[in-house]
Amino acid sequence: MDERSLYETDRDAWLAYVAPRMARRIAAASDEQIKRDWTRTPRDYQTVVWQHLDDTQRARIRKLRNAS
Repeated sequence: MDERSLYETDRDAWLAYVAPRMARRIAAASDEQIKRDWTRTPRDYQTVVWQHLDDTQRARIRKLRNAS
């Protein structure tokens, strides 16, 4: 099954599939990108991605959210 089909048929499985990749993107993102994108990200997506972030990245997101 391709990613699009998974997205359309099983959101939980799709989230589990894409979360590690998104966590890597966050690690490489600028602070501005994170501030802009994290608040626009649906809560269920945030929750699954959060599990794949290390403590440093979680602290970075918290700091950026609190700075807004």
